[in-house]
Amino acid sequence: MDATAMTTPRPLTIRYSISFEGGEDKEFHLLLHPDTLELLGEPGSDLPTWTVLEFHRCRVCPLTRPAHTHCPVAARLVDVVEYFKDVASYRPAEVSVAVEERTYTTRCTAQTLLSSLIGVYMVTSGCPILDRLRPMVETHLPFASERDTVYRVVSMYLFAQYALKRHGRRPDWNLRRLVTFYEQVDCVNRDFCGRLFAVPHRGDADINAITKLNSLAWLTRITLREDRLTHWEDLFFRFWGEE
Repeated sequence: MDATAMTTPRPLTIRYSISFEGGEDKEFHLLLHPDTLELLGEPGSDLPTWTVLEFHRCRVCPLTRPAHTHCPVAARLVDVVEYFKDVASYRPAEVSVAVEERTYTTRCTAQTLLSSLIGVYMVTSGCPILDRLRPMVETHLPFASERDTVYRVVSMYLFAQYALKRHGRRPDWNLRRLVTFYEQVDCVNRDFCGRLFAVPHRGDADINAITKLNSLAWLTRITLREDRLTHWEDLFFRFWGEE
């Protein structure tokens, strides 16, 4: 056996298998680098105009030309957007999401499954803003609720602060920088919808999927800003409050 093959780490995989009513099936297979969780592979070479970096560029985007000619998220989403551009938001589907250790199966609408799928692409494609959410992909939870999302985001962020402290950096135990970050996420989601509006559509599943993602981001930001975390604070204090 090739020694290189023996030492090359196996990619993490996420597979979305979709069955629409009427017998139409589709699968999206994502391969992620096991250490960085970056989406592997390269975008196509013949990318549409709506993927160009300056086309409806996000206001908070720090990328510059000539190093970046295209929005990295848009370039990765071309096949997804092309497939779903004629799909109505509320078209029902059976969806199976296979991750490393388990498989999730549900019946949902096109916008719900697409919100979950696009969410993975958006944080693994190289966006310097959304990449900060990438650690959550290792324990990907498709179809997450508002409560799921807040819990996982806060847990991820507090673990990051613990890691910063261990390395002599200044942690943010009060979550202030997380609130600021989610203001940027809100801006990215809104501006990215501007890109999608430029794609000729007969359906609306992809645009409403981003809107759904932004609703979760907005609710997370409001929860953090208004300190609505007392449910978990009380629960943890009940079991971990002893010295």
